[in-house]
Amino acid sequence: MKYSRLRYFSDNSAGFTLVEMAVVATIIGFLSTTLIINFSRTRVDIDQSANLVVSTIREAQSKAVSSSAYSGYSPCGYGIHYLSPTQFVIYLGQDASLVNCPSIVNKNYQPGRDMLLGVQSFTNPKIQFTSPFSDIFFLPPDPKTYLNNNPSLNQPPINIQIGPIGGSCPIDCRIISVYPSGKIESQ
Repeated sequence: MKYSRLRYFSDNSAGFTLVEMAVVATIIGFLSTTLIINFSRTRVDIDQSANLVVSTIREAQSKAVSSSAYSGYSPCGYGIHYLSPTQFVIYLGQDASLVNCPSIVNKNYQPGRDMLLGVQSFTNPKIQFTSPFSDIFFLPPDPKTYLNNNPSLNQPPINIQIGPIGGSCPIDCRIISVYPSGKIESQ
């Protein structure tokens, strides 16, 4: 009799109850869902930030193609300039009615000479440019693309890398390449 009670007691204590298994499964499910949502939210923020940069570059390019005037000001072209890890600007070149645009030696942004059209900032404070990038300038009417003041078609593209603060690139980052031909590619 004593043996059967001991055996009965040890059979009930071995393993987990159904309630314990359900609690553990719920906790694991909750943690997994939270991690997946946070990971995809970060990815979406990087994608949105990369799309903001690409659309701003394309805006500058299309304004140069159409030779758009800005408030009665006919710029020699439109450009993109790195300002800080979370900000960049679209700028207008010198007034075409005052200078011969192709003869301007330096087409990179120069405060006091060039006019700022707008400052763009990333909406998520955890997203940044991982390094500064050179100026990109589009000279109408072709538009001719100047990468760091160089119009040569034989130069490498400018790569703009966007990622989370403290993230590891290239895994967590997006790269936007602007080619001398004017092609804009996002990876």
